[in-house]
Amino acid sequence: MIKNIFNPTRFASYLRKDWTENRTQFYFDFIIPYGLLTLLFIWIDFTKTQPVALGNRLYTDLLMDKAARGIDESWSLIGFSAFLCLLFYMAFIGSTFFLASKHRRDHIGDLTLPASNAEKFAVRWLRTSLAPLPLFALAAVLADLTRIGFIHLLFPDISISFPMPWLRHQSMDLWSSLRMAYGTQALFILGATYWHKKPFQKTLSVALLLFLFYYFLYYYCNVYLHPEQIGQYYPTVRWFNGWEFGVSLSLLLFCYVLAFLRMQRATLIVSWKDPTTLALLAAALAGVWLCL
Repeated sequence: MIKNIFNPTRFASYLRKDWTENRTQFYFDFIIPYGLLTLLFIWIDFTKTQPVALGNRLYTDLLMDKAARGIDESWSLIGFSAFLCLLFYMAFIGSTFFLASKHRRDHIGDLTLPASNAEKFAVRWLRTSLAPLPLFALAAVLADLTRIGFIHLLFPDISISFPMPWLRHQSMDLWSSLRMAYGTQALFILGATYWHKKPFQKTLSVALLLFLFYYFLYYYCNVYLHPEQIGQYYPTVRWFNGWEFGVSLSLLLFCYVLAFLRMQRATLIVSWKDPTTLALLAAALAGVWLCL
């Protein structure tokens, strides 16, 4: 049993070993989002010019007026679609956090490595959470530039497509997007400790069902139990931002702590008597109380 929780030399050696064994994965973490985003962005740009081809004069004048001011009509849809892709991207990679622990041969080898659980958790977090983010950002920027080059190649006489201003466009709230992405990934990391096969699909299904249950419970309480209050309460932007910040931060802290506690076990066994499972059920019941 390793009593020293963190040793820099041992951590560096384990990080080097993990990098050597999984460096090919970083290539796929870049090339797959780049290909998908490129196709998506080009399709979005084509939908922008479709009304022009159909002879919509009003839309054409508006499009050309914005283009004269250096504004691309596709920016809002590109920013929103990139945010959704980031959520799925981080969630899918998070579901592979405990992939080595699901196979008996790899799990036994992982248990015998001279590294503490904290070091193993930190190395896996660097590989599945920190490293993929700049790869996705680079893929999104290059996909947007590829869209510009492709559209300019097809229509060299007219310029109506411009690179996306990722850091200053109103559709891209960078910090909010990162909080939601990492909060969602933390949920899928925790889900990966419970599902031995297809952790992404099963965690996504449970999360969607729970979200729909909370939504319909909230809707029922407002429409059927308190119909006189409908239309009298409008949440402010500050309230909405605080709620979004609280949910994402709670997911980060709660799911990371539970995932680390479950990682300290020799095997990731699902048991209703396990304290982590009871804490997860208590959190689900707390969500019901918030809806009510």
